Amino acid sequence: MKIEESKIKEYSGDSFNITKTNGVSKIDFGNNKWIENKEYYSKVFLGDCDPCTKIKALYDGFTFDKILIGGLGLGLLPEYARSVKNCSVIDVIENNQELIDYVDYLESPINIIKGDALLYTPSKKYDLILIDLWWEEVDVTQEIQDNIKNNYNSHLENNGKIIIPILEKKL
Repeated sequence: MKIEESKIKEYSGDSFNITKTNGVSKIDFGNNKWIENKEYYSKVFLGDCDPCTKIKALYDGFTFDKILIGGLGLGLLPEYARSVKNCSVIDVIENNQELIDYVDYLESPINIIKGDALLYTPSKKYDLILIDLWWEEVDVTQEIQDNIKNNYNSHLENNGKIIIPILEKKL
């Protein structure tokens, strides 16, 4: 699942740019940090990628209906959670107001919350909390992992999970 290309407009802003190459949108945050509007991204990070055995194993025997996603990007993960996973609650934490204003094409029940995913305190419980904030594994220190676990554990439903897909790890 990807975002319908006609909904994504080229854009040049302060914190990111959107370009299209051969009809495929790409959000570029600079410093070689970018995401393309392609199917594989959501499939990998939400456990539906067959050759991705480590991440897929995190989802074995696990279903979810209420998801909190840290990081918005192009909106690929929340859109996949809505249209493929049929989640009834999809909350996304994003600290970049420019990006929140740009991504106006996502539909209900996707709810974008302005905030810092490392400091945000939810007002409800989730089956899955997916933290997608980093580009490199080395950026996710043990201290950060511990802080995420301590901050979010009490906001998980029974048998809920916190997943950091870049580490292929459940906290």
